[in-house]
Amino acid sequence: MSSERVALVLRVDGIFNLLAGLVLQLYFRPALALIGWPETETPIYAMVLGSALIGLSLAVLWIAPKPQANRSTILASIIAKGLAGGTILYAAFVQQTFIPKPALLAAAVGAQVLFVIGEAWYLWGPQASAAARKPARGRSRRRR
Repeated sequence: MSSERVALVLRVDGIFNLLAGLVLQLYFRPALALIGWPETETPIYAMVLGSALIGLSLAVLWIAPKPQANRSTILASIIAKGLAGGTILYAAFVQQTFIPKPALLAAAVGAQVLFVIGEAWYLWGPQASAAARKPARGRSRRRR
């Protein structure tokens, strides 16, 4: 995947997660159903998750213009989304946590999976190994 395409993936990823993070952070009950999130009498957990999601989305949006210089942030984004998705699936299927609209939450996890695939393809796809073999512009291959 090219830098331009992963930049688009990162922007969409950042906007998607920023909106979800704001809904969780503000604990706006009518919007919680739109993202498939269950209501609780203890909203602090959702609000803390919203804070983390806002931070992650801002980091992803910040690096989107120059993904080639921010590969470690892309990796951190992949890890964070992988952990969150795994936690949601564990809670839903193993712990059988009540989820008001499981299809919506599954769709949100599916969107995260697509973001992860695009970002991982950029980091480790066939073009990534070719780019790693190519010397940087303006630099000599050997030291003098």
